[in-house]
Amino acid sequence: MRKSKHFLNSLIGVCFLMATTLGVGQTVLNGGFEQVTGYPSQPGAIELATHWLNIGTVTSAPDLFHVLGSDAGDLPETPIAIVSPYQGMAIAGFSPYDMMNEGRRQYISGSFSEALIVGQRYLMTFQMTNGEITEFSNAGLGLSGMGMRFSEGPLQQLGEACIDLPPQFVFSQVFYNREWQQISFNFIAQEPWTNFAWGLFGNEAGNVTAEQGASPSKVYCFVDGISLSPAAAIGSDEALPDRGPNAKPGVSLADLEAAPSWFVPSAFTPNGDGDNDVFMPVCENVSIRSFQVYSRWGEMIFSGFNNDVSWDGNNQQGKSVESGSYVWKLELVDPTGKVFSKSGSLSLIR
Repeated sequence: MRKSKHFLNSLIGVCFLMATTLGVGQTVLNGGFEQVTGYPSQPGAIELATHWLNIGTVTSAPDLFHVLGSDAGDLPETPIAIVSPYQGMAIAGFSPYDMMNEGRRQYISGSFSEALIVGQRYLMTFQMTNGEITEFSNAGLGLSGMGMRFSEGPLQQLGEACIDLPPQFVFSQVFYNREWQQISFNFIAQEPWTNFAWGLFGNEAGNVTAEQGASPSKVYCFVDGISLSPAAAIGSDEALPDRGPNAKPGVSLADLEAAPSWFVPSAFTPNGDGDNDVFMPVCENVSIRSFQVYSRWGEMIFSGFNNDVSWDGNNQQGKSVESGSYVWKLELVDPTGKVFSKSGSLSLIR
């Protein structure tokens, strides 16, 4: 009995040591911007998303957009561009550089659930897009040189001026993508960092390119799905090559050929012309368990199961619903039997 107790205590000690070493529990707080204290209706509302910070003045505050937002906080049609969330119902947006006000910067600033362990390797991943800019938007510029700076405690921005500190990671290529693009890099914590900021650091703007629109004058990016993982939780160091300033971030850290994949369109036009008349998810190496569509007020409009998941734009009474934004929820089953859920928004256009 004494030996068993000694063994149990030793096992508990080993498990505790492993948990400490692997940094279990360290995540990005509210990485999908889903936890909100209210729905945005005006610019600069980032602090409605819990754990996200405005580290400068009111004019340098990033934006929050939500499917249930209104006016300047609505999705998918924002004042800047048309964009649907990568996941869930909310995203953040910011302008790292503006040609009309070159000294003005905005930074996406978030927090970790716990201080990082010095010497531990981590993987940072997030999604970013420029969206499909609207007719009257002055966005449409691409930009190189954006980076991420880790810190003990939140960084402080003097007014709306740039933060003149070097980031630990730099995206050296020009970023401009109308679709969501994954950016990922791994790093070793040099300090017990608790916070991070993403944006353009220093006075130099990097390479600025005109990508979309008649006369674009600023860079504007949307961000979603920010996550942190201890490197040991996703594979060995050999599976995680260092991604420095000259690396090309992407989805190459995982073997996607055999992995489950799915795609849900952001809009459809059920007008009977035979083109894009139905809305349905497209999946590979994964099966659909259920699929629902809701109005912005939470009313279920459509419900499908297994392979019967194509929506024709009618409600459950067979009547056509109005043009506008709707919310979808998807339940999937992978080849191992694991069930997981996804959600997002769509636009119905008649």
